[in-house]
Amino acid sequence: MTSEVMIMNRQAIALAADSAVTYGGGTDSVVTLEAEKILTLSPTIALMVYSRGDVLGRSWSQIAHAFRKEYGDQDYASVEECAATFFAFIDNNRRLFPEDDEREEFEDLLRAAFSTVLDYAKGLRNYPHSPYASDESAFEAALDMYRRMLALDEGGEVRDTLAVFEDFTQEDFNGLYGALIDALIIEALGIYGEDEAVRAKLYDFAYMLMVKPAFLETYAGLVFAGFGQDDIFPVYSHYYASILVNGVMKRGHDETIHVAVDDGPSAFVRTFAQADMTHAFLRGVHPTMFDLMISLNMRANEIAAEVALTEAGLSRDQVVEVMGRMQDHVLPELSMEFIRVSQAVSQEEFIDPFIKVVSASGKRQIAETAKSLVDLNILKTNLHMVQTGVGGDVDVVMISRTHGVEWFAQKS
Repeated sequence: MTSEVMIMNRQAIALAADSAVTYGGGTDSVVTLEAEKILTLSPTIALMVYSRGDVLGRSWSQIAHAFRKEYGDQDYASVEECAATFFAFIDNNRRLFPEDDEREEFEDLLRAAFSTVLDYAKGLRNYPHSPYASDESAFEAALDMYRRMLALDEGGEVRDTLAVFEDFTQEDFNGLYGALIDALIIEALGIYGEDEAVRAKLYDFAYMLMVKPAFLETYAGLVFAGFGQDDIFPVYSHYYASILVNGVMKRGHDETIHVAVDDGPSAFVRTFAQADMTHAFLRGVHPTMFDLMISLNMRANEIAAEVALTEAGLSRDQVVEVMGRMQDHVLPELSMEFIRVSQAVSQEEFIDPFIKVVSASGKRQIAETAKSLVDLNILKTNLHMVQTGVGGDVDVVMISRTHGVEWFAQKS
């Protein structure tokens, strides 16, 4: 985990990050409190990284250093152009990312994925009153569930293939990794991969795991922020990135639109990774407490309605019937009204005044504010002695059109 905050107004943008980061994507991953997570890519653009801190054992700071060594102080028309150049530098860079290292991580990921499906299948088979007559049928059901998870988003819509893999077909994938997948099926699954239909589904599962934007594997969040030469106001672009597949980094854009302060309010705040205390400050209530308040409100409405119907003289059967109708419409609408009013108060009393101040702040003030918000999350972690991988010194950069990237706070 980590804690990072980005604040921008029309004059500048500030990035603040703690120094905790996770290296490695498997069970052998480690956490350090000395990571460099804010990295300069050009005189006016910086990169902030969270979650996984490396690519094949190369830290993002090493990668950014190699990038700057090749591209120097090159200017970019836009922040997005800088991001594209950075990813192009990574793709097929065999000096930094040898093919053997890439294939080893790919193999480890697939082995873990197959084992996860098998473990889930065992749970389905052993569940009381399980509908599956055999271990094999439970395994196929588990595999189908994971394939649906990759193929469809939370709303049931089909996930598009990541843009970077649009020309990388299933046939291409099978040709490159077929022998490896067959060996892993034998090693990790045994009899569960012997059926040809199931084997075809395993190939499909492996392919979708690589090219769909579900990111079930460990990933890094990459925040490119600052000014391109054509940008009047500051801009940021947010990506998820994970493994290398056939030399190409798997990555997906988090937003589908250009995000800059000229697109909306005159100030913008975004949190990444661990941010519960930041949200508590911005909204006036801790997210966990707000969820509890909603649950209690729903339960209180149900109890009050049931008591009122009983006091009105309705029989138990009549109360059950009326409550059933109320639970379909009236009670959920009461809870929604509670949520709407709570959010309106939060917006009016906490968020809007904060945005108003930030929109008029200078670069040093928004940098100090961003640092303070990260410090809140670190303080909570320290006081509660929670092992979330949040902590260490807080690094902060501020980026303006006139002075470019400047350090406001930097670990020694």
